[in-house]
Amino acid sequence: MKVDLSLSGKLIFFSPSERGPSYFTNSLIFICHHNKDGAIGLIINRQLDLDVEALLEGVGLDTANNLIQKKINIGGPVDTGSVFILHKDNCSWDSTMEVSKQIGLTTSMDVLEQMTKGKGPEEYILTLGYSGWDAGQLESEVSENAWIVVPGEMDLIFKTPAKDKIKGASKLMGFDIEMISPDYGSA
Repeated sequence: MKVDLSLSGKLIFFSPSERGPSYFTNSLIFICHHNKDGAIGLIINRQLDLDVEALLEGVGLDTANNLIQKKINIGGPVDTGSVFILHKDNCSWDSTMEVSKQIGLTTSMDVLEQMTKGKGPEEYILTLGYSGWDAGQLESEVSENAWIVVPGEMDLIFKTPAKDKIKGASKLMGFDIEMISPDYGSA
């Protein structure tokens, strides 16, 4: 029997460490793709002081106030000049990667154009950049207790405000995930 150890479709939270802050401190990341070759994910709880409307107008799109998300998220330290759209109801846009039957990840302009017209996905998260791991890197970090794995619950991902996502993940897990430290070993 083959066991699937993929974290695709799950959330991970960077465990606070006594060794000092990291880029990922207090980050809740949705894993979009994970296999033997590596992983990619998007930080879903860290908003930038950058309006989505201003960003889209900057690339020539008229938003006409049809946007649900008001501030853009930082998705991670990789490719921060590109927009990534994590969306529910896996529609097929020009460059959509199926994350699951319910979720897609798109990077093409056509979805942004449809969103500004009120015809895009109803639930989404816009980010600049993404988080990435090389082959075996995420597995190693999880085994070292650097990350807490949280179920990828749809309401937490798409309906919970960014500022409340860690609290929501804690409630889902049954303990305060911000209080767990990787510095004290594992059972």
